[in-house]
Amino acid sequence: MIAVIMHVRTKPDKTLRFMELITQLQIDVRANETETLLFQVMRSQDDPNAFAFAEIFTSEEAKEAHANRPYHVAMSAEGYACLDGDPDIRVFDILGEAAKAGVHA
Repeated sequence: MIAVIMHVRTKPDKTLRFMELITQLQIDVRANETETLLFQVMRSQDDPNAFAFAEIFTSEEAKEAHANRPYHVAMSAEGYACLDGDPDIRVFDILGEAAKAGVHA
């Protein structure tokens, strides 16, 4: 299993649109990607323009397929236009019992 943690900041005038796009993306991912075990976006309590993504995939192939899904591709250009700077994306291996049992959310 592979985990991705991503932090982004939005332009203040684009935050609401970003939230709309990401809310729909969460719906699409959860409805269509059984190999995406977790896809959760969170908004900072301290900074309304700061967001974190937590994603867990069953494999590298599932991670790659996620980014190439039609609904993901369709929202990406507009979503990235909402950002203030580049995203901070980090990829991790899952350790411990979760790696053996699988994680579902």
